[in-house]
Amino acid sequence: MVTASLIVALVWILPFAVGRRFRLGASPSRRAWLSAAGGTAIAYVFVDLLPEMQRMQEIFSTAATGRAFPFPHYRVYTAALAGFVFFYALENLAAATRPADSEAAEQDRPSVYAFHVGGFALYCGLMAYLLREDADSRALAIWPYGLAMFCHFWIVDHSLRQEHGRRYDRSGRWVIAGAILVGWLVAAMGVGSDLIVPTLMGIIAGGVVINSVKDELPEKGHGRVGPFVAGAFGYALLLLMLG
Repeated sequence: MVTASLIVALVWILPFAVGRRFRLGASPSRRAWLSAAGGTAIAYVFVDLLPEMQRMQEIFSTAATGRAFPFPHYRVYTAALAGFVFFYALENLAAATRPADSEAAEQDRPSVYAFHVGGFALYCGLMAYLLREDADSRALAIWPYGLAMFCHFWIVDHSLRQEHGRRYDRSGRWVIAGAILVGWLVAAMGVGSDLIVPTLMGIIAGGVVINSVKDELPEKGHGRVGPFVAGAFGYALLLLMLG
């Protein structure tokens, strides 16, 4: 499944490479697409990701047998908490330092910009790394997973562009696109173990949960309930049929 995972990784780069041309949320029809993408990602979290965490926890517990790990039966869930808290802190840092003037927000806060983009580059790179895990262990799951994360990255790109403007367009989006390729290449080299992969899956799960709630639920006054519900239940039905 190397070819399939590479195709998905390349597709994941598209939102960052060309996303600025679509100006999500600029019109009612585009806001509808934004809401539908949000529903898709939320469905992925509840129908596929949370059950997958349980499987990853069982893998870690088996691999950790006889080793001196603290609380091994909670490793994946505590890793998910760590991922959630990390992105919670990251978003609060951005919000707390955000100037009232949007033009100033694009020019100031270089350290905040570096932390914000760097955190999401790590996040997207780890997802590309874990893409090979899905390709090897759940061959059919790679396609719906790829679709959900494509929608997720589409909105991540939109959110970061709103926060950092032209600075993000000049450099940040390419940093994240490069991180996706690096993550896939590291996985292709066979770097990983039954101790590392479940832990990373937990971290990513926590990040997906908070970023889904923060970026993909319709914004106040701008969300479209119909497309959001259609995206959520349509994608959930797809997962149930494939499962």
